[in-house]
Amino acid sequence: MTMKEIQQQNVWFGISMFLGGVIVGVVLVGASGVSPFGIGAIPSGGAVPNAPEAPQAPQTNINETILAIAKEVGLDEGKFKECIAADKFKAMFDEQMAAAQKAGVNGTPGNILIDMKTGNARVLSGAQPFEAFKKNIDEMLKNPSAKSTDPNTPQATDVPPVDFDTDRYQGSKSARLALIEYSDYQCPFCQRVHPTLKQMMKEYDGKIVWVYRHFPLGFHPNAVPLATAAECAGEIGGNDAFWAYSDKVMTNDNVN
Repeated sequence: MTMKEIQQQNVWFGISMFLGGVIVGVVLVGASGVSPFGIGAIPSGGAVPNAPEAPQAPQTNINETILAIAKEVGLDEGKFKECIAADKFKAMFDEQMAAAQKAGVNGTPGNILIDMKTGNARVLSGAQPFEAFKKNIDEMLKNPSAKSTDPNTPQATDVPPVDFDTDRYQGSKSARLALIEYSDYQCPFCQRVHPTLKQMMKEYDGKIVWVYRHFPLGFHPNAVPLATAAECAGEIGGNDAFWAYSDKVMTNDNVN
């Protein structure tokens, strides 16, 4: 046998040994229920299973979170649960969202700065820094009829006036300006801007009133339950309870 023939024979022998090892490995590993390719075993029926899901951290039920916050605020648990079960605020949420969109708000947080006497108003969209709010507040306090010259801060139109009998507000009723926040309790950007608006209220004490209106986004499954609970807090405990609930939601890690 020539050297070339010996080399060819060795090559074919190596290939046959490799294939034999693969077949044996597949049979043995398949019997153990584990795929040799790391994607889960293929069942005897021939169907390919779904890829295994990555392990997830346990999630706190949103109802448990809501009840825990209600207890922290000091609400009567029986009345609170009864109010939640009544589910009576959907029409209000729909109405406030429609009004927000008509005024120029297309997402959350959508903040409208409005002069309570002239009706002159601007839209400050998103979680803007305190300096942006300050600039616009100072301009409108100096000149209540001043129109925005910033294309990122357009004029608002057809803004429903503040109603101190029905709106959720904090601050002085005699304030010249109102900051109407259209918001979603599950929106991370709304959570981000919340401390900014609290800072605004401290710096402009007596000059501005903060009004909260609802804009629960459809792709946030907890937005409506959280908004419903906020209104129940306000119904049972008044404005103070509403804002105490809101503060706790906006700083609660379980909400998102």
